[in-house]
Amino acid sequence: MKNEDLLALVLGKLKWLRLPGMHEMLGALLEKVRKDNLSPLELVSRLCDEEKTSRLKSAVERRVKNARFPEINTVDGFDFEWDACRKKLKPRYLALHDVAFVDKGINPLFVGVPGTGKTFLARALAFRVCQANRRVIFTSAARMLNELHGAELHGGLERALRRYVRADFLVIDDFALLPMDASQAKLAFQVISERHEHRRSTAITTNRVFKDWPKVFPDALNAQVIAERLTERERAEVFLLDGKGYR
Repeated sequence: MKNEDLLALVLGKLKWLRLPGMHEMLGALLEKVRKDNLSPLELVSRLCDEEKTSRLKSAVERRVKNARFPEINTVDGFDFEWDACRKKLKPRYLALHDVAFVDKGINPLFVGVPGTGKTFLARALAFRVCQANRRVIFTSAARMLNELHGAELHGGLERALRRYVRADFLVIDDFALLPMDASQAKLAFQVISERHEHRRSTAITTNRVFKDWPKVFPDALNAQVIAERLTERERAEVFLLDGKGYR
């Protein structure tokens, strides 16, 4: 069998076996074998590396898609020099980008007035966690509570809750922004409490300092318990953005 025919046959087998990294790079690596006199074992090793890279890339793309970002933000697009507040929080924030905080169950909490960059920082951190091939959900508080309430009405609350509870990293944007009714407050409590129990990392962005949360919760005790579980000692990184707005 001619080499060209054999190559086509092998490529067909790699495609059937769903090995896209090997399928894409086999031709180039065979050329490298000829030029650099690579051994058969070196060829196999490099093919495995290409397949691993391909699979990781696909996995990360799925993580990003499943996170449901309204838009992608990356840390290099954030102007930390804008004001003193941003400069001060920069070292602590960048330290989170090694993603070790996820395994420790640490909650990054972004608190401040509109336009100071809370959502941008939360999205950029969530995107970084996706790049580490971890399960991420990014949602607004209103969207999450509406989805859970709808699931509850149709008998699917347990399944809907499972998705929010099991994510390695859950980011809730605009938390405690709008007044909640008793049903919404109960659902928010369930999500935060179960994630706290399983030591899973939850991030929020909020325009209200924690002492003002009773203004939007129907039960002040509910607000207090949620705040305490998010801010538990050694399990929270609070970023107070009280500088000038960027908008």
